[in-house]
Amino acid sequence: MDRETDAFDDAALEQLFSEARAAGGAEPGEGFLARVLADAEAEQAAFARQAPADGSEAPDVLAGIWDALRGAFGGWAPMGGLVTAALAGVWIGFVGADEIGALSPFYASSTTESLGTVNLLPEGDTFAFVDEGGF
Repeated sequence: MDRETDAFDDAALEQLFSEARAAGGAEPGEGFLARVLADAEAEQAAFARQAPADGSEAPDVLAGIWDALRGAFGGWAPMGGLVTAALAGVWIGFVGADEIGALSPFYASSTTESLGTVNLLPEGDTFAFVDEGGF
C-alpha cells in the first residue's frame, strides 16, 4: 500500500490505538467461555479410550498394527510373499556361497555352459549349516 492511499495516517491510527487502550481489555462473555469449554470436553471425549460395553478387555495394540500392515500391503497374500522372500533372503545370507566367482564363468565365458554346471551352494550341501552345528 502506498502512504498516499492509506485510509488512516499515523496520527489517526495512534488515536485509534489509544482509544482501545483507554476502553480497557474486553473480557469474553460467560456464554462464550461455556461454549468453548463444552467444545473442548467433547473433543477430549472423542479421543479418550473407551472400554468395551460387554466388559471384555480393550483390543490389543499389536492387532491394530497388523491390520494396518495388512491393509498397506494389500492383504494376507502379499504379506505371505513378503515373509517368504524375507526368510529366503535370511537363509541365502546364512548359507551363502563361498565366492561369487562361481557365477563368473557362466556369464563371462563364450563356451556353452548350462546352469546345471554352476554350483550355487557350497560343496553342493543344501543343509551345510546343520552339519557345522549351526542349529
